[in-house]
Amino acid sequence: MSQIDPLDRRALGILSSAMNKQLGVSNLVSREVDRAYRSGEIKDVTRAGLLFATLPRWQKVDVQREAHDKAYSSLKRTDKNSERDWESILSDNQRKYLDDGLPGKLPSFLMDRDV
Repeated sequence: MSQIDPLDRRALGILSSAMNKQLGVSNLVSREVDRAYRSGEIKDVTRAGLLFATLPRWQKVDVQREAHDKAYSSLKRTDKNSERDWESILSDNQRKYLDDGLPGKLPSFLMDRDV
């Protein structure tokens, strides 16, 4: 059975967490995305992608915002010391500072594909 690559799996975990928060753990689409994340199987990711496409636009936007915030917060340093971190305090520079750690390409499950 085919497995998705580690970067896609990490992104799928962030998406799963965001969907659980925005839509609830009992939502069908949330459960399928979580199943895809836990199994890592291509067939589960494909099914989750098809179900995600059926969500209304406003729900996709809510989930996207939550996932975006979770992705940025996962990049923040965990080894904080007592000195002030001015780069993270300045809101104008915060996005630039955090963008350096994000991968340049989208995970493959977020790209359009012919079914």
